[in-house]
Amino acid sequence: MVLLGLYLAATLSGCGSSGGNSASDALVLIRVVEGSTDVVRVRLADGAALPLTETPDRDEIWPYWSEPAKRLVFQVISRDGDSDLLVWSEPLGEKFLDATRSREERWPAWSPVGLKLAYAFRSEGVPSNGIAVADFSSGEHQILGPGGAQHWFLRPSWSPNGAAVLAQRKLKSGRGSNLWLLKPLQPPEQLTHDRRWIDFKPFFTRDGASIVYSRKPSAGGASQIVQLVIGGDKKRLAAFEGSSDHSARPSPTRDEVAFVSDRSGRSQIYLLQLETGEMQGLGEIEGAAFAPRWSPDGELLAVTVAPPGTDEPRLGDFRSLATARVVVIDRTGAVRLDVPGLMPDWMPPWR
Repeated sequence: MVLLGLYLAATLSGCGSSGGNSASDALVLIRVVEGSTDVVRVRLADGAALPLTETPDRDEIWPYWSEPAKRLVFQVISRDGDSDLLVWSEPLGEKFLDATRSREERWPAWSPVGLKLAYAFRSEGVPSNGIAVADFSSGEHQILGPGGAQHWFLRPSWSPNGAAVLAQRKLKSGRGSNLWLLKPLQPPEQLTHDRRWIDFKPFFTRDGASIVYSRKPSAGGASQIVQLVIGGDKKRLAAFEGSSDHSARPSPTRDEVAFVSDRSGRSQIYLLQLETGEMQGLGEIEGAAFAPRWSPDGELLAVTVAPPGTDEPRLGDFRSLATARVVVIDRTGAVRLDVPGLMPDWMPPWR
């Protein structure tokens, strides 16, 4: 255990309830402003926007709100290429998670319970990379999954009870990417083993009994959606002829998964019932859709959309970032919001 310092302890005592409406009533997202990416809040009711950062000297990406912690975390990249995590709250503003300059943090993920944040890191120390957890209630920092010289961990995501973390472990050779289960005081457990596949974006189902993830052949080809029972079998889901299926995200309130199916240059969002396999199409998206994200009440989906025929927007390519938009749809496919931006998460509206 290593103490993160005064910040973690101070923020616990300084944060109170944000009040206001539900986190399902507004978004926090990234928007390109004068050649820099900034964090912006957007209300669903009227589409009004409130900038949270205005920082031409740096870029912000991947904002994530925690309702239990009443905090927002986002990744900051300086013009020198350094990457750090900032944690924001209404009473205290923004603070660095860790001020160590020889250490970089990426891929933040809040625990659904308690005051914990998982993230991937790289440093000049030992281990050189891995998955760590910052505990805001104790002020401690724990490494769950140490990386190595030939591989590194990324994309952590929590179990529903906050007892375990899923992570993707990528080989530096480029020969595949597998999924691992990380728990405190236990050695990492490898869940997938086939190097012919790149396994990515894993998430627990709401009961914690299985995970759903995307995979694509290491040699290239279409993506698939797979469900894996913890300690059991796995099966491919939603096998459409000639499609590339990806970005599966389990619902927080139902036994179903939202995912994107790309066919003939068109994207469509589907809902898939895990028990029966029944699927419901929510209509075609005008553009290339990525990473649907459920509202906390399970009634809405926020999706990043790029222009038709383009790849997922990438940091540094400001032309693609500026043309991306966030579309919110309900369970019937009706559009509730369509605004410029990308990387959305759900956050209560401001007062």
